[in-house]
Amino acid sequence: MMTYDHGPSLAPDTSPVVPGMATRAIPTPSTVAPIAAFDVDGTLTWADSFSLFLRFVAGRWGFLLKMARLVPDFVAYSFGMMPRAGLKEKIIHAFLGGMKAAHYHHLCADFARFIYPLIARPDALARLRAHQGIHDQVVLVSASLQDYLACWAADLGVPAVLATRVEVVAGLLTGRLDGPNCWGPQKLVAIQGAYGQTFLAAAYGDTRGDKEMLEGAQNQGYRIFQERPRNYQSQILSLYLGNQIERWRANQG
Repeated sequence: MMTYDHGPSLAPDTSPVVPGMATRAIPTPSTVAPIAAFDVDGTLTWADSFSLFLRFVAGRWGFLLKMARLVPDFVAYSFGMMPRAGLKEKIIHAFLGGMKAAHYHHLCADFARFIYPLIARPDALARLRAHQGIHDQVVLVSASLQDYLACWAADLGVPAVLATRVEVVAGLLTGRLDGPNCWGPQKLVAIQGAYGQTFLAAAYGDTRGDKEMLEGAQNQGYRIFQERPRNYQSQILSLYLGNQIERWRANQG
């Protein structure tokens, strides 16, 4: 059972410490359910869902062609000549710009139903369900796109997603971001904007992009989830280069 120190006390803290998690005391009101924030890519999953969504949308050859055209932008980003959010907008414009919003949301639902069960970490999902079991406010916080994450979150029984949004005008995706890229400091900003000063009991992440969110939590789970298939590399290659996605979509009619 997971318990937290919800505020100052004269008694010694006897709350159990989860292995692999740094902890520090953060005073909090005891009347509001604490928050458990989960990064998604690399934390709840063992593969990157953003790039897999692009592959899902564009098909094998479309994905490779569009990525090849983006090489100058990746080079500019790697040399510090383009911000992370700017690169993301370039990618989104190349793959999603001009798409009908209704079609985009249909793709998001299909993607969540097919891909996430393949790439989810069982140990991470077990921790998420443990937080749900003690009635924490579980939230997914990710630089990935909110629309397909919201579909997966609904399947997991998670009511809240804080993630990167795409702009829609007149029923079409513009290829631009709607608000900031939910990465790095913006993750903690998003949590505070949504929940105010509600106690952030636990946060889980795996990269520099999760640093501020982790530091804002009492229980900091950095790269503590490890489960993935033994042949995960071949599974990734199959998803990107094989016909698995196309066969699944064909079977859906």
